[in-house]
Amino acid sequence: MMAERLSPFTKYFKNWISLAGGVIATGSIFAFLLLFVIDLAAKTDNPYLGILAYIIAPGFFFLGTGLAGIGWILERRKQAKGSGLSFHIDLSHRRDRRRMAYFGAGAFFFILLTSIGSYETYHYTESVQFCGVLCHTPMDPQYQAYWRSPHSRIACVECHVGSGATWYMKAKMAGVKKVYLTLLDSYDTPIKSKAEHMRGAEATCQECHSPDEYFGSVLKNYDHYLSDDENTYVGLSLMLNTGGGDPEKGPLGIHWHTSAGNKVEFVTRPDEFYGEVIPWVRATRSDGTTSEYRVEDFTDEPDPNSIQTMDCLDCHNRPAHRFTAPNDAIEFAMRNGKLDTKLSRLKFVAAEAMSGEYSSKEEADEGIAAAIKAAYGEDRDLEKTIATL
Repeated sequence: MMAERLSPFTKYFKNWISLAGGVIATGSIFAFLLLFVIDLAAKTDNPYLGILAYIIAPGFFFLGTGLAGIGWILERRKQAKGSGLSFHIDLSHRRDRRRMAYFGAGAFFFILLTSIGSYETYHYTESVQFCGVLCHTPMDPQYQAYWRSPHSRIACVECHVGSGATWYMKAKMAGVKKVYLTLLDSYDTPIKSKAEHMRGAEATCQECHSPDEYFGSVLKNYDHYLSDDENTYVGLSLMLNTGGGDPEKGPLGIHWHTSAGNKVEFVTRPDEFYGEVIPWVRATRSDGTTSEYRVEDFTDEPDPNSIQTMDCLDCHNRPAHRFTAPNDAIEFAMRNGKLDTKLSRLKFVAAEAMSGEYSSKEEADEGIAAAIKAAYGEDRDLEKTIATL
């Protein structure tokens, strides 16, 4: 008898509940080892990998061991009442061999699918679709703007969460409240961002861009259209002295503040109309000189804890979620031939229609379409114009 060869402790694990728990616990170990190896071998850190490897996988391990414990308790009670073992396996019997074969095959495929599923889940959690569609539905405007940005090939997690345990915990803790507000459908529209939840430029922008490189002067061409009957084109060209952050590579230009020897510090305060204002600025130059600038009513010294150091994101604060104003979007569409500039006063009519207040995207679509048809008549072919706007 197999039960006679088992210790008084282990014989109580001989039940289907404990065996199922053992399979789940074993599968979680395989998943953890696989994710741990991926974490070590990956060239870049994925913050969601920590959730899978160090939270979800151990969670299934404790679930499996918990089931094994429940089976142990139930089996002990059953044997105390004299009901005997829940089952008995005798490999000399064909039926028991078949049952063990089925159970072993099922356990093998469960562990295999757990490993494959963990690997595929890891890849999905670092995808843009996971962040923009499944996880952050309220941020659909940001998601749409992301696809039209120059950074549309960079995954959301690389900037919003990034690597390192500190920023990972900050991002997850900041997201707890957002999850709560999303479930209650009581979040702000538009979504507001907080500077304290943003990672610095050193860990985001400068992973790809070098502030020290010298770029010289850059020619920028701007295409504008007047709000007159003819939608008159007006071009504007500006030569920008971009420069760079390393004085040894050339003149500093606009990016002089990115030089290692220069530093710009500032404080902000809330403003009723503009969101925030900057009442105090201090510039420290590479030669050791310092200048302070302040508004007239800012007479006290700033709180050292409130002083911020200027970096890339203070100017380029929407590098991947740039919402284009109606006026600029219309001019861009005109320049690219998506809007017919021969339609009289189209610039004015379209801007007025797009600048209205709408309670939903559907209402905006209907309102813009109605405004265009009212201006040019129902009988004209305006489908392309309406669709573009």
